[in-house]
Amino acid sequence: MDYFLGIDGGGTKTKVIIIDDNDNILFENVSGPSSIDTVDASTTYKNINKAIEPYISKHPNLIFKGIFIGLGGIVFDEDCQSVESLVSKLESVNNETFIMARNDMHNALYSADNFDEGMTLICGTGMVAFGKNGKESHKAGGWGYLEGELGSAYHLGREAIRHCIRAYDNRLEMNDFAKDTASAIGLEKATDIIKVTNLYHDQRTKTAQLAPLVTKHANLNNVYAKEICDKAIDEIALAIKAVYKTLEFKQIHLVIVGSLGHAKGYFSDSLHKAIQSISEDIKFMDPILDPALAAAKAAKYFSEVSK
Repeated sequence: MDYFLGIDGGGTKTKVIIIDDNDNILFENVSGPSSIDTVDASTTYKNINKAIEPYISKHPNLIFKGIFIGLGGIVFDEDCQSVESLVSKLESVNNETFIMARNDMHNALYSADNFDEGMTLICGTGMVAFGKNGKESHKAGGWGYLEGELGSAYHLGREAIRHCIRAYDNRLEMNDFAKDTASAIGLEKATDIIKVTNLYHDQRTKTAQLAPLVTKHANLNNVYAKEICDKAIDEIALAIKAVYKTLEFKQIHLVIVGSLGHAKGYFSDSLHKAIQSISEDIKFMDPILDPALAAAKAAKYFSEVSK
């Protein structure tokens, strides 16, 4: 029996799934963060090891035939090599174990249960469009919040704060959207603005958590909230178009993952229309596999094709 390990690691948690060569799920578990732009290498290793340890302790002679690691923060080839070297130190690994590390957007793409072709849009705290067409791949967006993360929940959150501040210093008329945002961020008067902006500066996750306020008020027909959504959707469409055109796709499926990408009402409806305006050959598809299971199946697939 052969065993394959899939790892899906982000800034808040790491999920692992172990399968056998018949795709049966033997074990799954969750531990702490492992994204390499969130924690250091020792923490990444510790949390991966912690996640698989309960199974390994009961199967001390197990050696994985293949491991696929999809982690947040992986950008360069050196990052892949560094993570692969780290994982090679696990007890259930030997010189014959196939190990591949990539950014976690690969897990999202493979959640469609296709490892050679397709597109994915990750639209949550961050935003990135990614696709593969055979050996070619392309990424648009997803360069980190310092670049702006345009089209993401972080983007919506930042714009909500900006709108709120403009209403509270009378550049705009006060409205329910501004009031709701002010309540969420603790802004009571214009002089609180500096304190609040300092609090949210560099707080990526905290800022992204304001996005539901934007989509809520867009659904209530607030013109400012709809304008923020429209700008974000324009950026998402640019990213998808870049992937679609670069890889010269014809008919292709697009898997959308992330809470913002599935925000019901104005945002989701407008997003679908914007994508369809790029090409009617882009077909929407819900994820079939959990990202960690997708990683485990990728471990099996790539270990076999690499022979």
